[in-house]
Amino acid sequence: MSHDLPQGTSWRQTWAIVVAAYRELNARKLFWLSLLLSGIIVAAIAGLGLDEEGISVFGWTFESPFFNSTVVPSATFYKLLFTNLGVEWWLGLGSTVLALVSTAGIIPDLVSGGAIDMMLSRPIGRGRLFLTKWMTGLLFTSLQVFVFTGACFLVIGLRGGSWEPSLFVAVPLVVLFYSYLFAFCALVGLLTRSTVASLLLTMVFWFLVFGVQSGEALTNWGRTGSAMEIASYESEILRREAENPNDPYLEDLLEERDAQAEDDATWRLVHNCFMGVMAPLPKTGETLELLERLLVDRSGIQAPERERRGEGIFGSNRVRAREVRGEIDRQAVSRSLWWTIGTSLLFEVAVLVSCVWIFRRCDF
Repeated sequence: MSHDLPQGTSWRQTWAIVVAAYRELNARKLFWLSLLLSGIIVAAIAGLGLDEEGISVFGWTFESPFFNSTVVPSATFYKLLFTNLGVEWWLGLGSTVLALVSTAGIIPDLVSGGAIDMMLSRPIGRGRLFLTKWMTGLLFTSLQVFVFTGACFLVIGLRGGSWEPSLFVAVPLVVLFYSYLFAFCALVGLLTRSTVASLLLTMVFWFLVFGVQSGEALTNWGRTGSAMEIASYESEILRREAENPNDPYLEDLLEERDAQAEDDATWRLVHNCFMGVMAPLPKTGETLELLERLLVDRSGIQAPERERRGEGIFGSNRVRAREVRGEIDRQAVSRSLWWTIGTSLLFEVAVLVSCVWIFRRCDF
């Protein structure tokens, strides 16, 4: 068949593939199941509220001195629900699994006997054909996220008294997060031509990425806490030396600081190893966390101060856990978009380029 047809004809063929894929997704029960579950999540968010006494659940109020409208503004409360319950747990986990189950067969079905012959008979290049089918796989997530975000926009406006168009930033961020996984799913589907294999191996890949990111977060906690411990020792040593150079407690402090310095070197080494492994991988968790950083202003949260012994890290009272958490939050804010989005897109582009190269050289 000739591929030398007018450019407009070729793009019409591309659009026809997109429309056909949309109709196929629309006909699948998982698409409507996901929409139904999204509605349930939105209803749950709408049923929660805050007043001066505590948190209310569908009209029943549970008193809490630490979680009420005087501590957390209503708009912030609903945005936290949206970013944590709605985006991270539902869109970032439940809906993503359903989307992968629903779309994992797109590429294996494309390269199966008969289907690929019909597709290649159309006036469209192989590279564009593959990328068009891959992009139609993102329709599932795009439509789900847009509908869910629109419903939450209404809930936050009506219940929280704050109309936040910035909520729709969730649409590109969640679709971007899903595209990392779906690109890998497409590569596995192209190599194995098996829907089951592409789905299972993508789940395994997702779990491994989650494991690496969790390891980085844990070792960063230890590294940060250790550095703060050493700084605390240094400060106390300088103070005691200034007050009394012959202070008998100085020797103990120096020994404890040196022991902590050895632990600190280990924490840094292990954390650097995790960072090295994590660098070329897609930053799935951090991509979703960007939404909370963009939407939620934590300065409006007036959390009550509570001083308790035993809140320190690793059994120490020298540095408290909430101080370490505050420092880690500051580190997260300081991380550039290049680290979170840029390196993830490099991974995705490399995977898609490999897919197109393989697809164009396959002998169907």
